[in-house]
Amino acid sequence: MDTRIVKLINKALDGTLLTHAEIVELLSVKNLSPEAFAIWQAGRQMTSQLNDGYAEVHAHIGLDAAPCPMNCQYCSFAEVNGVFTEKVTYPIEKVIQDAQDLETSGANALYLVTTVLYGKRAFLETAAQVKAALKTDIPLVANIPDFGPDYARELADIGIGGVYHVIRLGEGTYTNCKPEMRIRTIESALEAGIPVGNCIEPIGPEHDPREIADLIICARDLGVSFSGAMRRTTVPGSVFEEFGDISYGRLATYAGVIALGTGMGVKGNCSHEPSQLCAQAGANIMWASRGTDPRDTTAETTRGYSVAQVQDIWWETDWKVWDGPSRYYA
Repeated sequence: MDTRIVKLINKALDGTLLTHAEIVELLSVKNLSPEAFAIWQAGRQMTSQLNDGYAEVHAHIGLDAAPCPMNCQYCSFAEVNGVFTEKVTYPIEKVIQDAQDLETSGANALYLVTTVLYGKRAFLETAAQVKAALKTDIPLVANIPDFGPDYARELADIGIGGVYHVIRLGEGTYTNCKPEMRIRTIESALEAGIPVGNCIEPIGPEHDPREIADLIICARDLGVSFSGAMRRTTVPGSVFEEFGDISYGRLATYAGVIALGTGMGVKGNCSHEPSQLCAQAGANIMWASRGTDPRDTTAETTRGYSVAQVQDIWWETDWKVWDGPSRYYA
């Protein structure tokens, strides 16, 4: 075992923030090495301690699919990828039914997810109707395009309990989004009193550990409620097809490093798509899915897990399942 890696692990577990260079060292360990497994164990230890051994199921509800002009090239909705050629928007009746089903099944948070073509006014109207139809205090989370302080206050006014927002790998190069606008959106939500969920995504085999470490430090500095690791699911015909995907084994190491690298101030650690390996490495948030999904090539996702399936992952990996509204959102 590399004693340097052991020292860095113990430094993080003791509550000291790791430097950028130290996070890069952890991210660079050889796959399936003793050092990688030590990181898994340490990530699990840290997240478990911060959350009293509890894990959560969050639920994704995709509201639309469209040839999106933001052209995030790892996304099946990107106009440039040619997967979706027409706009599909689900009726409010379906969205409410999906939300109620997921709520009844025991999801701890409900995410409403849109492309830029859905529209800000339409989202407020839909979210308000979904919120009114819920029977519990389950938080409604907005996973939507960039916005500023005024819109953040409107989200808060209708009872949005959280925002999921990230600065993606390759932002501004492989997307038409600007990194500074992504950061501004996170800051706007936090200033409006809305907690923010985050993730390091979408990770592919070509990404340098320094790029990943940049985003770990960024999430930590912004003060998000949780971060984590999401692997890219490569869209056929996209510019990333030559690289392919990383394994869940490698993703688990990244999940462990992110738990250690974000430190004690970021309590939650997510992974996507759901994986027992990532659960063993410290991920305690995973998603069930309904509706549209940017990893899928059909309007109604066939990749999505149910709430019960994610709960089974927690049981199989010895996590306790949190019962009630998510602790990461208001």
